[in-house]
Amino acid sequence: MQFVKTLHQVRKNDARQAGGKGASLGEMLNAGLPVPDGFVITSSAFERFLKETGIGSRIKKRLSMLDHEDATSMNEASKEIMSSIIKGTIPYAMKEEILFSFKALGVKYTAVRSSATAEDSASSSWAGQLDTYL
Repeated sequence: MQFVKTLHQVRKNDARQAGGKGASLGEMLNAGLPVPDGFVITSSAFERFLKETGIGSRIKKRLSMLDHEDATSMNEASKEIMSSIIKGTIPYAMKEEILFSFKALGVKYTAVRSSATAEDSASSSWAGQLDTYL
């Protein structure tokens, strides 16, 4: 699979592709801890989504016009970028792979958790900035 990795396929060294939470869950699952099965949508998939939809170039253009000294300007840009991503159409092959992976779990519902590839560190914190959907 190109866009999705099962939790069995990821380890702590895969955080750049699987996000910090995904890599940690994979590590725990592979260590035999009782972690529900799941999968991650890779950061490469997100990068391809941005490229194929043209959203990536629009984000770069919007950020080039940003006034870094103006909090209101940054907030507006953030809202515009988020809206573009949410409204973007997932490429067909990617959508099919994600749906296949979900169906393979054999569940009716699941939790979806966003994760960053560079989460909490000495210089930054993502607390409260990521979402969970049930």
